[in-house]
Amino acid sequence: MKTEFKNIHGALKTATGALLGASGLVAPAMASDTMAGWEADVAVLVYSETDRVSAFEPAISLKKTFDDESVLGLKLVFDSLTGASHNGAMASNTPQTFTRPSGNSNYDAAAGETPLDDTFHDSRVSISANYEQPINRLNKMIYGVNVSNEYDFFSVGGSATYMQDINERNTTLTAGVSFEYNTIKPVGGFADPMSEMQTSGVDQNKTSGTDTRVMTELLLGVTQIIDRNTLMQFNYGYAMSDGYHNDPYKILSVLDGNNLTTGSTLPGTYVYENRPDSRAKHSLFSKVKHFLNGDVVDLSYRYMWDDWKVASHTLDFHYRLNMSDGFYLEPHVRYYSQDAAEFYYTSLNSAEPLPEFATADYRLGGMTATTLGIKVGFLTPDGNESSVRLEYYQQAADTNPKDVNGVETQLGIDAVILQYNYSF
Repeated sequence: MKTEFKNIHGALKTATGALLGASGLVAPAMASDTMAGWEADVAVLVYSETDRVSAFEPAISLKKTFDDESVLGLKLVFDSLTGASHNGAMASNTPQTFTRPSGNSNYDAAAGETPLDDTFHDSRVSISANYEQPINRLNKMIYGVNVSNEYDFFSVGGSATYMQDINERNTTLTAGVSFEYNTIKPVGGFADPMSEMQTSGVDQNKTSGTDTRVMTELLLGVTQIIDRNTLMQFNYGYAMSDGYHNDPYKILSVLDGNNLTTGSTLPGTYVYENRPDSRAKHSLFSKVKHFLNGDVVDLSYRYMWDDWKVASHTLDFHYRLNMSDGFYLEPHVRYYSQDAAEFYYTSLNSAEPLPEFATADYRLGGMTATTLGIKVGFLTPDGNESSVRLEYYQQAADTNPKDVNGVETQLGIDAVILQYNYSF
């Protein structure tokens, strides 16, 4: 952990220096007639899991308010991810061999080691825009579009939100809809669901090409001013997705009692996962913000449930302690708990027929996760806002699944998050 934190600190220091050094060049341009009235926010985020995935994410947001009070927002984000990703198989008391997604080579996991594919890497570019248009003094529309591209994934979407003030503008009603279209083209092709992984150079039971997924979301909400110091918000959300939902890189171990079975071409037997081709999700969200003696308390709770039998609770707390001269401290605590999907398995039993749907992806398993952090905000010498956020994230499975020989599969995650923001 010390080594990872040192690397994060060095990366952030370099990125921060570059941003501050560039600000003197950007500001004059922003003052030109073309860019007059624009507000900008530049951020750099570094995320690092212990012995697993690391991410580097720079982003820039622009916003301009026009004379008619309409607002245009633009955002550009770049993600770079590297490291090792859990493939879904269980640890074993004997060494294991797996085939890489391309099907051209193999990789190994030592005895007692959680199987990780250490060649995981990806990059993503995301561009989004939103436009807020007042209709009259009591209502407005917000339109949004977004495009995202990765090596094996492309996404395009749009949204529209209507907001209406009532009750002498003390209450705001919100109704929104969004749409997203995804194209998936995995490395090595699509594995036949529940088919056996083969060694490299052998037919992998895969087909080439692309597949799609379509998602639609609806939102209904109300925001209420309680008094001059308190604001409350309640939302209901519904999301429906149809199409390809599998993770083409995830597998499950097949066991014979307490032993890993021998595969047809590999030392162990592993099958590719399969998930339903649709998912419906519901969510209830509530938030309260309270101005307390110059500080701001922000508390929210979210409950989500779906037809995969996943249910989650999220409790999020921020306390902004405002100091003098634009300086503030903001502690943050977040707690998350989740019930497993009905087709989540840590492994499959060779004595039983293969189920129609199965996954060992820990993201669909039962878990708890805690985030502890603090954000420090301050004004730069030129009077612009700046902040640094440091957080520690820990995720743990509800139980400690054991492999066939009693070796614990480490499904937990420990991560450090560091972010720098500069607004001008």
